Order: sequence, then C-alpha cells, then structure tokens
Amino acid sequence: MKKIFLLMMLAVGIVFYADAQHVRVRLDFPGNVVLRPAGPAPFRSAVWVSPQWRWRSGRYVAVSGYWARPHRHRSVWMDGYWRHSRKGYVWVPGYWI
Repeated sequence: MKKIFLLMMLAVGIVFYADAQHVRVRLDFPGNVVLRPAGPAPFRSAVWVSPQWRWRSGRYVAVSGYWARPHRHRSVWMDGYWRHSRKGYVWVPGYWI
C-alpha cells in the first residue's frame, strides 16, 4: 500500500520541504517511465529493477525500470527509497545483495 501511495505522489510531481531550512526538491516524473511491464519476464533468471531517481542539473529525474540478469546466482535486488535527512529527502539507490 505504501508503494502504491508513493508512486501516486511521484506521478503528479511532489515538492518536499525540510522543516528548518526549507530545502526544495523537485521531482520530475515523465509519463514514459516504465513501472513494470505486464506479462512474463523476458528470460529465465530475469529480475525487475524498479524505476530509480538520478540527480541531474539540480533536480531528481526518473529513470525507467528494466529487466536485469543478477550479478551472482541467487542475488536479490533491493529497491531504492527516499530517506529523510537534516537537509530534506535524499534518494538512496537500489542495489544487489
């Protein structure tokens, strides 16, 4: 449920503010970002890597998700997430474990 709510917030573009310093973070979520395609995986060991955010030109820009082959046998993809810091919200990228 939290993931769906977060995706809905991101789809309309959200501005976060820090409590003390009013740091503004603008999220740019274009309509062409792939959340997860319908249907089966394209190959046997495929793992869906969810959309990520990249810091470019002073703002976060959405990068589409994609199918990937794990780096090692039985690797698991951990999705990225937003973490609150003293300066506002910061994107923590996803990674393989």
